[in-house]
Amino acid sequence: MLSFLKKNKLIWFIISYILRLNYSFFWKYRSLMTKDVEFNIKTYLEDEILLNFFDDKSNEKLHIIELGCGFGLRLFNLKKKKKNYLLTGFDINQKYLDFANKYNLQKQMNIEFIKRNIEDIKFEQDIDYLISSFTLIYVKKKNLIKFFLNNKNKIKKGFILIEYHSKKKSDNMSYYVHNFEEIFNNSNLNNFQIEFNKINNKRWIKKDHEAYTISGHINEN
Repeated sequence: MLSFLKKNKLIWFIISYILRLNYSFFWKYRSLMTKDVEFNIKTYLEDEILLNFFDDKSNEKLHIIELGCGFGLRLFNLKKKKKNYLLTGFDINQKYLDFANKYNLQKQMNIEFIKRNIEDIKFEQDIDYLISSFTLIYVKKKNLIKFFLNNKNKIKKGFILIEYHSKKKSDNMSYYVHNFEEIFNNSNLNNFQIEFNKINNKRWIKKDHEAYTISGHINEN
């Protein structure tokens, strides 16, 4: 159905415009393609990037939070490699979270899943790392800035975001293409050393923007 709609440019433009007015409505009620666990629980490129990032990190109880965790795939794959990590996922889709909690209970992974909008999240305690994967492109710029201003002092080691990014204005209508450098400046993330690295994957190279791994580390100085 989605591929059919995309072929009709006028229809897809209208749908994209409507979604852009309120992306949270779309993600809040979206259903899983299938409830088949084996179909959903796989390892994708996003997982490989995150696993590589944490590969040389301590195996002790680092607390990791994921924004837009969906049905928990990134966190499940990370927990399999780093069993001592304390993992928490935030999402707004109850169907996804129900699936995540069911699998979490079956595998006894002890991952915490919480239903909440990103702009409403305020960490109650310090965390070590923040992660996201193609989630922040559905959050308005002002809400992203609000999130970082509210939580930057709670992030004690760093973050890794896998997101679309561009310094130039994008014509894309399906999601927001943020200039994350501008967002970080407006959020006063001066205590982080931040790196932008393009991801060389054809699927993530668009007409006027590309996907990046955006990693931040607390400055030791």
